[in-house]
Amino acid sequence: MCIRNHSATRLLKEFQSRTTFLRFFFRLLQVTWVRRKDRQLLTVGQNTHSVDKRFMVKHVNNEWSLLIQKVTCEDAGLYECQVASHPVQQYFVRLSVTEAYSVIPGAPDLHVKQGSNLRLECQLMSATEAPLYVFWYRNARMINYDSEPGVRVELTKAGSVLEVEKTQLSHGGNYTCAPSNAKEAYVMVHVLEEEEKPAAMHGGDRRNLSPAILASNFLVSLLAAVSWRIPSFTSLYPT
Repeated sequence: MCIRNHSATRLLKEFQSRTTFLRFFFRLLQVTWVRRKDRQLLTVGQNTHSVDKRFMVKHVNNEWSLLIQKVTCEDAGLYECQVASHPVQQYFVRLSVTEAYSVIPGAPDLHVKQGSNLRLECQLMSATEAPLYVFWYRNARMINYDSEPGVRVELTKAGSVLEVEKTQLSHGGNYTCAPSNAKEAYVMVHVLEEEEKPAAMHGGDRRNLSPAILASNFLVSLLAAVSWRIPSFTSLYPT
C-alpha cells in the first residue's frame, strides 16, 4: 500500500508475547510512527505519545525503530512511518501476529495402569524459538522442583517432557504444561488400579480353605453323584 511516490510497504510476521521492532533507516531526519487502524499517534522523534507504555521509539545512528513489548493479537495491523522531509515520505509496515500454543499428545484423557511408567510430552506449535522454561502442574500444584522419587522433567527444543516411573493412584489428576512463550495445554491422567483376582483363579492351595467350606463342597459333590446314579420312577415303571 502506497499513498505517495516516496512510499513503501513491508510485511512483518511476529509471535504473541514477544518484543518486536519495526525498523527504518534515515539520515538526519525525524520520524513519526502512527498506528493506521485507529490513527493513533505513537511517537514523534524520540518522544512517545501513546498512553500504552508498551510502545516506545529507539533511535541508534540512522535507525529509527518502533519497539512494541509483549506483543498481542490486537497489535496486528498496518503501521505508518512518516519521515519529516519535503515532500513527506511515508512508509508502511504490516504486522502479522500469530499466537503460539502447546499440545499434549493423548489429551484430553489419558489412561495408564498402576505401576506402569507415565510419559507426557509438551509440544510447542507455531513457536519461533525454544521456550525459556516450561512449568508442569498437577492439580494446580507445580511439580518441576519436587523431590518426589521417580518424577523427572526435561526441557527440550520442542517443549518439555515429564516422566513418572511406576505410577501410583496419587499420580492421577489434571496435568498442565505452561511454556514461557505459548498457551498452556492440559491432560487428565487416570491411573487404573489393577483388580485383585479371586483365590480360585490363582489356583490357591485347598489346604488353606476352612473345614466348613471343605465339608460343604464334599456334601454338594456327594449329592450330585447320588442323584446321577438313582433312576427316576418313570424309568422303573414304564407306562
